[in-house]
Amino acid sequence: MAHNNVEIEIKIQLDEKKFLKVKEQLKSTAKQIKSEREIDEYFTPSHRNFVSPQFPYEWLRLRKKGNSAIITYKHFHPENVEKTTHCDEFESKVENDEQLQKILKALDFQKLITVDKSRATYNYKDEFEIALDTVQELGNFIEIEALKDFGSIEAARERLFEYAKQLGIDTSNYDLRGYPFMLLKKKGLLK
Repeated sequence: MAHNNVEIEIKIQLDEKKFLKVKEQLKSTAKQIKSEREIDEYFTPSHRNFVSPQFPYEWLRLRKKGNSAIITYKHFHPENVEKTTHCDEFESKVENDEQLQKILKALDFQKLITVDKSRATYNYKDEFEIALDTVQELGNFIEIEALKDFGSIEAARERLFEYAKQLGIDTSNYDLRGYPFMLLKKKGLLK
């Protein structure tokens, strides 16, 4: 959940052993909110291809989970750099995702990639939302997002990394681009 339409989070890939260990830790230190499958479809407008920059910084996502759907636009900052600090995030519930897909197609949006994942979501003291993700074709990840305002983006990022270290996670190889980028790269669809 973005705070004032700004999302500040970190994502780190975990091997199976560390993933299971963190899951056990969270059972006793955080409150599990939900566990569900999410299917995220990413789109790009043909007139402004989101994946043409060396480091894509915009995504349009249609997320389906259960009987609900949400459309989300993300714009990462700073633009077109390897390491971003946060993103603007605008989202809205979708009443009929099939109709929305027809609208996107009529407006010449192209589907880029589908990210299929199982996600267990936890809340730690209303400070962080923690997602443990198993992503098809990519593996296991932890995503930690700031839920409260820590005063600045830098302060929030510092707290995110501190919390990850408290969980015993090596933060040196945190993800810089996100699941759609990783999958597009793996499939050879990015330059």
